[in-house]
Amino acid sequence: MKKGQKTHKPFRPYFSKEMQPFVTAFQKHPQPTQLYYLKKCVEAMEGGEESIFTQNKNGATIETPKSNRIKTIDDLVKHCQIDLDIWEIERYVVNKWEVGSNVDGQIIVEPLFQIKAWLKPNNNVLNIKEIKNEILEEIKSFAPIYKPNNYKRINNGQLLEVNIFDLHFGKLCWGLETGDNYDTKIASKLFLNAISAIIKRSEGYDVKRVVFPVGNDFFNSDTRWNQTSNLTPQDEDVRWQKTFKAGRELLIAGIDLLSKVAPVDVVIVQGNHDWERSFYVGDVLSCWYHNNPNVDVNNQPTPRKHYQFGNCLITYTHGNNEKIIDLPLLVASEVPKLWAKTQFREIHIGHLHHKKEIKFMSTQEIKGITIRFMRSLSGTDAWHNLKGYTGGIRSCEAFIWDENEGLICQFAHNLVK
Repeated sequence: MKKGQKTHKPFRPYFSKEMQPFVTAFQKHPQPTQLYYLKKCVEAMEGGEESIFTQNKNGATIETPKSNRIKTIDDLVKHCQIDLDIWEIERYVVNKWEVGSNVDGQIIVEPLFQIKAWLKPNNNVLNIKEIKNEILEEIKSFAPIYKPNNYKRINNGQLLEVNIFDLHFGKLCWGLETGDNYDTKIASKLFLNAISAIIKRSEGYDVKRVVFPVGNDFFNSDTRWNQTSNLTPQDEDVRWQKTFKAGRELLIAGIDLLSKVAPVDVVIVQGNHDWERSFYVGDVLSCWYHNNPNVDVNNQPTPRKHYQFGNCLITYTHGNNEKIIDLPLLVASEVPKLWAKTQFREIHIGHLHHKKEIKFMSTQEIKGITIRFMRSLSGTDAWHNLKGYTGGIRSCEAFIWDENEGLICQFAHNLVK
């Protein structure tokens, strides 16, 4: 080396910590094997597995080149990110070859696949989505402008919880057969009378907020064939379109009454009779109150909703899916931060139409949780009467929660025969 000549260090590529284990394992193989797989990898990265998508007026086709990764139609859907809400797979073919290569004196046989699929637009889903979006946008555009209420300023106030569970709006009961007359007109009157009575009884408290769980089998059926979500036939009063429209108007009337007391948090809780329909009405209510600063609608598609008011945590679920014994741990695991921040915790569920309380206690009473089953205002239908499920008190309940002291009062609105 001549004097003054600079020395050049050998090139050493940098590999991240994530890549290092793979590089080390790769270097253990003979160079011909390394070359073979490097070539295959580069071909894949440079478009060796790029799919060909062709669209025409009748639909589209999608085709993969020869590949050892895309082997099934499910692989194709995932690799090409085919939106099955937009496209429907009309038919497809899968071709397979076996290719042999001599690598370092060893024959390596590798299967290769090629898939071609013919797609057509999923018009049913597209039409439903378009109609739904158009309806929601139209409702938002016509959402009434509510004037802000001048509520009195309350520093340490209470929460009014109004529970009208399992109304089964749309149910038809004939008194001579079941002992109760019940239809949409009767249900509407009972619903509004209950809200008015609860508001009257809460007047002695400094209510700063109202929580109003909606759903929990608010509707009696879920399909146009008058069936529940699980396709159990029901005795219905009127056509399903009229039931939904009248139910929506009834909920709005009730929420408007409650919003005169304090801002209202509406919590949508899906039931086993109206799993889909309660979500739809939640969407409608969200749009209706789009311009109302006094009403908030929680229509998240989760089976359990958690509501915090100061030192209090209330969880809502219908109660037909979970095991009761599992509910406390479910709440603690789903909302650990809310659990840690609160001392007074309850789970309010419907479904059984009768009152029941279960208290779960851990080593300290401060960590306990109470499960309450709510009563129902609904009348007895023919099936329940046939099976002897009669005699329960028809009622709804309300609770007063203090921000710091927890539950301080509860009262019921009972139907007297």
